[in-house]
Amino acid sequence: MGNIISKPRVSKKISIDYTKYVNSETGELLSSELEGGKMKISMTEEGKMIIMSSDNFIILDANTVKYLDSILSASEVGHVVKMTADLKTPLNLIYNGAYPHSNKSLQSLLGYTSESTFLKLIRKLMKVGILYQIKGNISGSVRVVYMLNPFLARKRRSLDKEVFEVFKPFI
Repeated sequence: MGNIISKPRVSKKISIDYTKYVNSETGELLSSELEGGKMKISMTEEGKMIIMSSDNFIILDANTVKYLDSILSASEVGHVVKMTADLKTPLNLIYNGAYPHSNKSLQSLLGYTSESTFLKLIRKLMKVGILYQIKGNISGSVRVVYMLNPFLARKRRSLDKEVFEVFKPFI
């Protein structure tokens, strides 16, 4: 047998322009659904394996996604996935730019024109343990913000221990 020669480690930074891709379900440009217009990916190639990393990632638990598919409609699963893109802080809060989403901004993000239909979805997601609602004096006014179950999705490795305590009954 001969020696196996692997390629030396090569790192590449690649930019993907969202304006060149179309959402196959809606026919809209991907750039209309994603912020920033471009995504940068660092790829490290070593032998036959390629290691990919990104500065804006989401960790989804596959078993939980399969479970959600069995209890939610396709559009409701889509709304949950949309919310995962805006997760921030050790509390796994759903953010709208620099501030946590309010009912009004989350309703707008999800494309609901009817407040009652939006609230029906929120109640359902809270009942099955996907969302947790926090109401209190936030940034100087009484507001409602939402925490997403980290067993479903998260954007960081370390989270506040209290987050796990909140969602423990839904494991």
